[in-house]
Amino acid sequence: MTLSRTLWILLIVCSATAARADSLRVMTYNVLNFRGDQDMDRVDDVRRVVEWVRPDVVCHQEIITEEAVDVLLSFAYLQVEDDWAAAEFHDGPDTDNAFFYRTSQVRFISQRIIPTSLRDIAEYTVQPLALDTAARIRLYSGHLKASSGTDNEQRRRDEAAALRQQLNMLPAGSMFMVMGDFNLYTSDEPAYQLLLDPDPNPLGQLFDPIDRPGDWNNSATFADIHTQSPRVESFGGGSTGGMDDRFDFILVSSALLDTVASYVLPATYRAVGNDGQHFNESINAGVNFAVPDSVADALYYAADHLPVQVDLLLRDSGTSVTPPREVASSVRLVTCYPNPFNPSLTVALTPLTTPAQLQVFDLLGRLVSSRELGRGTARDITLDFSGRAAGSYIVQLKSQQFNQAVRVQLVK
Repeated sequence: MTLSRTLWILLIVCSATAARADSLRVMTYNVLNFRGDQDMDRVDDVRRVVEWVRPDVVCHQEIITEEAVDVLLSFAYLQVEDDWAAAEFHDGPDTDNAFFYRTSQVRFISQRIIPTSLRDIAEYTVQPLALDTAARIRLYSGHLKASSGTDNEQRRRDEAAALRQQLNMLPAGSMFMVMGDFNLYTSDEPAYQLLLDPDPNPLGQLFDPIDRPGDWNNSATFADIHTQSPRVESFGGGSTGGMDDRFDFILVSSALLDTVASYVLPATYRAVGNDGQHFNESINAGVNFAVPDSVADALYYAADHLPVQVDLLLRDSGTSVTPPREVASSVRLVTCYPNPFNPSLTVALTPLTTPAQLQVFDLLGRLVSSRELGRGTARDITLDFSGRAAGSYIVQLKSQQFNQAVRVQLVK
């Protein structure tokens, strides 16, 4: 059996396991100025991506017209499952958002618009049918100002501030997710820091499920989480240059990190189709170890961004809420190399200020290995994956003060 086929089977098993009745798969996808009938040549590509991911709710950015929503619903989503529906289109300044959901999984409650200085941010509220009728999840879709430079960073920060003001007014324990194309080049950017800052009101604080701070732009260290651009060649508009930016995110509230009730599964967070092997390349160049060739081609032709997905484990509401964690910074406590690897992986640790656990999980959330680390530990630890199946694993360094995770790829 070939390596690529083995990984496809692994991903299919992961997808089938996560897509249970007690889970909700969330996806965000910038679909590159989608207009409707004028972009029918891309509809089959979007459909193929949806068919592969099998999401339950989807936020899109760069929707141009109401016709675009109708076309995507009729010719992409309803071709995959017959229970898809769409929220009402709101025509704001510049490009807009769209929301699609499976009526067998969630009940649509409401939508509203948060204006910013450039594009509107949309709030969509749903009630998962697997939970009690009081449970609500708010999903926010946004597209922040593009391009580098101080002025553009400030505009992104202003847009994030308009959103954060609204999040700060939500009740304690609220379940919410913020997703979309944030156009962030580094975790040091003011917009990212503002969204993850516990001050002045921790109720609106957001968390990055994979906690991978750093300089994402054009860095091979973050090749596995880049979302733009899946194209080197120029065609049909959009960005080119290959995979070299982490522009697309799903951030979550404190309540969605609390395992007492519904919570996010960080190991399921992925940039769809990113196998970590296409840095500065098109997503369909050569072999893609994350998806079949047909899906890699669909991602290449559909848009100039990759979708991002994550799963929620649904459980009826509890009372405990996880205390806010520290805001992410550019400091990394754990680094893994080489990545990809076979069969030995080196985990490099900076000095620890508190005892911690080093754990490895597979993508089904099963614990592969665990060891206790004492305060002051700073050394290289070699992990032997001989006898393990090829695929992705999550290396997690965790204590009461921090929680950092790195996705690694075992190849054979």
